[in-house]
Amino acid sequence: MLFKRKPKIMQKKIFIISSLFFSALLFSGCNGCKGEDPNAENAVDSTEMQNETVGKIIKFNGRLFSIPSPIQIAELIKNTNATYNQDAVNPTSNVSKYTSSDKQALNLGVYGADLGYINIYEQYSDAAKYFNVVKNLSHSLNIMNSFTEKVFADIEKYGTNKDSLTKISARAYRNADSYLIDNERNDVAVLVIAGGWVESLYLLTENYKERKNQDILLRIGDQKHPLDNLIELLKPYYGHKSGDYDLLVEQLAEMAMVFDGVDIKYTFVEPIVYPDKKLTVIKSKTDVIINEYQLKAISEQILKIRKQIID
Repeated sequence: MLFKRKPKIMQKKIFIISSLFFSALLFSGCNGCKGEDPNAENAVDSTEMQNETVGKIIKFNGRLFSIPSPIQIAELIKNTNATYNQDAVNPTSNVSKYTSSDKQALNLGVYGADLGYINIYEQYSDAAKYFNVVKNLSHSLNIMNSFTEKVFADIEKYGTNKDSLTKISARAYRNADSYLIDNERNDVAVLVIAGGWVESLYLLTENYKERKNQDILLRIGDQKHPLDNLIELLKPYYGHKSGDYDLLVEQLAEMAMVFDGVDIKYTFVEPIVYPDKKLTVIKSKTDVIINEYQLKAISEQILKIRKQIID
């Protein structure tokens, strides 16, 4: 059976990492409200922005799924004092190869994660190229109502303001997800989400190879449950789309078997409520136990999956 899990892998050398992490759930009633940033009149407000950068809670087919934000991943990488690596992102020249809707959707997610990485490092000349690729892919997928001409006008106007640029792109991708799901194009929506998740994990694993940072290792191990969520989102279309789609699900399922051996323990901490911001921050202490074999296997598998997506 495709989704049957193997027994936990015997651990050899174990890394034990403990830290506090925060997940924000959106209790803001703001829809389309103006941001506080005077340089970006159409940017999302600070409450929405915090939720976009911390993670997504997606309602899909009547169920809630939590997916980490690519912007959060990019910020974590930068906080390790890693330098910007242009070779790490998917080259814009690859976009001409993506002719099927599945490839276009996956790589829209990939380029979205790359944009988060590029914006965090304030590489504005690269950002302009990647926004243009996003625009072309969104045209091809018929979701330009989310990536409107106004969005791109804002990008040109505020293209040297990191905060504004990040807010604008976060808003556009949030709207794209909502549009696809609202218009019953769930099969496309899940591929955009999948592409972003794969690229984010790839950036994490590549960064860890170079810097051996414990916060990065924690975040890699912490992808165990988001991966389960992603597979659940993709499974309904398995066997009903393309061979490449089925291969993606199978490869993710193989990686989930490795993640089965990763032990994650959560300790509940009392949430903090900010009534003025209409925001509740859920806090928990997380212990992640991951061994060298698992880390190596995850790194190799995500590299293979990413290659399948971007080639």
